[in-house]
Formats: sequence, structure tokens, C-alpha cells
Amino acid sequence: MKALRVGEDVLAADGSRLGQVERLVVDEGAHQVTHLVVEQRVVPIAEFRDAGPDGLATGLDQDRLERYPRHDDASLSAPGDHWEPPEGYQLRNFLAVAGALLGNAAYVPPVHADLTPGEAPSEITAGSPVWAGERRIGHVSEVITDESGNTRQLVMVREGLLGEHVLIPLEKVIEVVGSNVQVDLNLTDVDLLEPHQRES
Repeated sequence: MKALRVGEDVLAADGSRLGQVERLVVDEGAHQVTHLVVEQRVVPIAEFRDAGPDGLATGLDQDRLERYPRHDDASLSAPGDHWEPPEGYQLRNFLAVAGALLGNAAYVPPVHADLTPGEAPSEITAGSPVWAGERRIGHVSEVITDESGNTRQLVMVREGLLGEHVLIPLEKVIEVVGSNVQVDLNLTDVDLLEPHQRES
């Protein structure tokens, strides 16, 4: 486990400085750090590795970093009044995943994370907003799975009066922040998504 520090350098895939840790995103219900804010972008903790005294390493470059949502577009909120910062931190160093729990005792957020390789869990449900860049393009209406229960595709209801149902391949999902689904699609790609034929 590594202690995460605000201001710590983040190194790009080529070893150059990509930015620095600006805030820690905490899921109060799970009591864990889920994302880091780097250059105002919300990046999942699974993207980072411990680089020792050099800070944190990541396989991202500037272009890939900018595909992640800005922290002010990611349904994150300021810590609640019941939060208490750990020693050496301030509450402004944190953001909370929307829908955090409320407790009677002061909540002290975690500042450690397991940076060993592995897939970070994410959950997409019906109603999850879908974003392409900073534009909301629709919401999830159904999650299609295979025989083993693994997610294969998402059915999205497009924004607009017609509410067209279209299929989004899972490989186009690049991030889930809170209940928000970020996809790697431009507006032309969205127009070309395969319609979903609903069973009558």
C-alpha cells in the first residue's frame, strides 16, 4: 500500500512529467480511493504504479489523459461536513463519489491505495449517464451480458426527442466515474452506432 500525496509527480509512459496529483477521489461507502485528479482529469487508480521517489508512473500520455472527464463534469462533490481530514491533508484535497454514506462519527477518508496491477471494479447500471468527452449523449437502458454473466454491450437511449436505442461495444467504454460512463466516441461515431432492436 502506498500513501498518496497531493502535489506528487505523475510520470507519463515515456517517463516525462505528465502532471501532478491535485486531489484524491474517495468512495465513502467502500472506504477507498478510487481515482486521482491529474491536470483536472479524473483518472482511475488502476492506471497508476508506484515509481518510488519519482512519484507515480502511468501508461498514459497527454492525449489519453485528456480522454478522461474533467473533475467538474464527473458527478463528484465536495466532502461532507462530517468528513475530517487525515493528518497532513486538508479537506480541499478530496472529492467524494456522489451518493456517499452519512455516519454519526467524523469520517476520515483513506489516503492509501494498492497500486499492484489488476482491474479496478466498476459498475454500470440502467440510468447511468453516458458521456463522449464533455458532452452527454444519452443514458444506459440495458446491460447485455454473455452466458457467463460478463458484460458484452450496453444499450443506450440517445439524447433527443426520438430517444433512439443504440448499442455501445464494451471496448468503447474507457471509464466509469460514480454512475457516469465515459466512452471513446466522437459525434460521428455516435451517429453510426448500431440500432438496438428491442423485443416486442
